[in-house]
Amino acid sequence: MKYLQFFWLIFLSQSLFAQQRNNDWENPAILDERKEAPRASFMLYANKSQVEKDEYAASSFHQPLNGKWKFNYTDKYTNRPKNFYQTNFNDASWSTINVPSNWEREGFGIPIYTNVVYPFPKNPPFVGENNPVGSYRRNFTLPDNWAGNNVLLHFGSITGYAVVYINGQKAGMTKASKSPAEFNITPFLVKGKNLLAVEVFRWHDGSYLEDQDFWRITGIERDVYLTAVPQVSIWDFFINADLDAQYTNGIVNAAVDIRQFSKLPKGATLSLEIADKEGNIVFSQRKQITTGSDTMQKIMFEGSVVRPKQWNAETPYLYNSVISLTVNGNTTYTGAKIGFRKVEIKNARLLVNGMPVYVHGVNRHEHDPVKGHVVSKELMLKD
Repeated sequence: MKYLQFFWLIFLSQSLFAQQRNNDWENPAILDERKEAPRASFMLYANKSQVEKDEYAASSFHQPLNGKWKFNYTDKYTNRPKNFYQTNFNDASWSTINVPSNWEREGFGIPIYTNVVYPFPKNPPFVGENNPVGSYRRNFTLPDNWAGNNVLLHFGSITGYAVVYINGQKAGMTKASKSPAEFNITPFLVKGKNLLAVEVFRWHDGSYLEDQDFWRITGIERDVYLTAVPQVSIWDFFINADLDAQYTNGIVNAAVDIRQFSKLPKGATLSLEIADKEGNIVFSQRKQITTGSDTMQKIMFEGSVVRPKQWNAETPYLYNSVISLTVNGNTTYTGAKIGFRKVEIKNARLLVNGMPVYVHGVNRHEHDPVKGHVVSKELMLKD
């Protein structure tokens, strides 16, 4: 037994040593760096009417970064321009690429369709030397009225191992595709023009988890934008609109996270309102936020709504919920559309609002026949 333990310790030490020597894109122990924790998808707005429309572009807290970026592609990662992120780097000879897009649909590299066969030498967690890299650069200038706010950089999805730089400094890293990656870039910003540079490796240790029947294509493939976040801000929320046991009255349970980047002033309030399509308010509560040292506070709302219009597949009625935070006389708003319904499984049957239902649907990969994994709202509605 002692000999087994001895050899096991040697094996573990060698594994740890090898893991420490791995490249970051081939090290499963490193998933991301300086990335914000996942949260609900929403935008802050300056007034209640914008919440109902929920058009990010209309928000004064939003600045899009989609468009033409400078781009360099190489088939082998060792040939990539390693100092591309520096502010004095000359990218005049580089190509341009659309963001969002997939390289392979923009003329860089080869799209690969495969199912169970890996598109690189199978030797986990390593992916080999033939690992293409795309290097991106673009400049941006912050709005003057964002002074005093924190600034988050949001990527809707990057397929590949991505390292993000702001003004020559490493701002973070992400490996998780098909989910947002947000970074607080406030410490790296300067007044006037700023440089954003992103390095994307096509393959990484997480690519071993993507063994499924689909096109392997790469790049920054969802929207990129900046968002301003006040020093005290709505950070996350979850609203559950349920029905009582008789499927008659609505039950509201909501949790709202408030994040403090600086000390919370006295007198801050948080409100939740729910209104029908005609604008009639069916639920309203306001909570005083207590001053504390915690950087995150969770505020709870609960109550009932008398005989709400119920959501189901035939009549998918939605209410407008609005969350408003008032700090030092300034109010920010956000929210979501919600439906009152109860989903249950009883006697091996799926029930919605007490009625048995069948679910009809199709498996849909996020795929455009021309643009690859960049899917427009119009195509989603068409599908």
